[in-house]
Amino acid sequence: MLKRLGALVIALSLLLAVAARAQDRTTPVAVISLVWGQVTVKHQDADYKAARWIEPIFPGDFVKTTGPGSKLLIVFFNDNHQEVMGPDSEATVTPENLGLLSGGPIRVDPARNPFGAGGVESPFVYTKKLVSKDFENADAPGAYDAEEKALAGWVNSSAPPGFWWPVTPGVNTYNLQVAGAPGLSYTLGKTTPKNQYKYTADEANALTKGAKYFWSVTGNGATIVPPYPFLFMTLPQDKWLDEQHDTFQDKRDRGQLQRSDYTDYLLVCAQLLRVDNALSLCREMSQMDPQNPNIYRALTRIYLMKSCPAHAREALQKELQLGGVDPVGL
Repeated sequence: MLKRLGALVIALSLLLAVAARAQDRTTPVAVISLVWGQVTVKHQDADYKAARWIEPIFPGDFVKTTGPGSKLLIVFFNDNHQEVMGPDSEATVTPENLGLLSGGPIRVDPARNPFGAGGVESPFVYTKKLVSKDFENADAPGAYDAEEKALAGWVNSSAPPGFWWPVTPGVNTYNLQVAGAPGLSYTLGKTTPKNQYKYTADEANALTKGAKYFWSVTGNGATIVPPYPFLFMTLPQDKWLDEQHDTFQDKRDRGQLQRSDYTDYLLVCAQLLRVDNALSLCREMSQMDPQNPNIYRALTRIYLMKSCPAHAREALQKELQLGGVDPVGL
């Protein structure tokens, strides 16, 4: 009876693997949060290789742990739940979970995203697909230096939203523009002598909760912060972010941060379009693990989200030099 049950489990897992191959295998559905010991991953049309921190995982991939003490933590984007695979186990990846092939068991932790996949943004640091148009202005004269200033811009998307940008010599008046995403009719223009602006309560009330907006700053006819998006969060989203931030910061203060904590917080920041928080995290992570191509993969997408193609191209080149695979479409 037990043998028949084991054979049935394996057969079902293989069926899940076949079904996953029929899915979109070019968009990741999960990310490796932490590895201990010998952990390997097999992507489509590739051999098994060592798994790395924040490596994107796709439907139809296989993951394997080998030897005593080996362990894998993987987080799925559909509801941010974590699965833990112990020593000497192998599993295939489906869009929403792992399908055990051998070894086990797999521990499945509760969902940590109260909104589900449809209630937050797709985590762009993993899911954005690159196209050549993304980098078309990377060679513009002075682009890299201008981006250095632009990257200092910051938006707090809690209610009421606030915006900060670098002081620019020779500029006495800054022009802040906020516009709704396509399909959302909204614009606000403000002129200020300061390098920051916070919405009034009335201005914030004109925004749609849970909607995407773009902000930018110019001065003396020159771009200081190019347009990039933020999500005007709902109260539940704001509360969720505060909880995740406080958990992360509390562990930092106690000296108990693990790499999985960075993975979790980066995912939340990406899902809530906290682009600036994501940039700060990834820069810190690149200092922790400077030879990890997956961190530069994420940085490439963050720089593109901030309309900084010269920095994005530099990050992509670093990723590829370190052995990353990251196709750029036409």
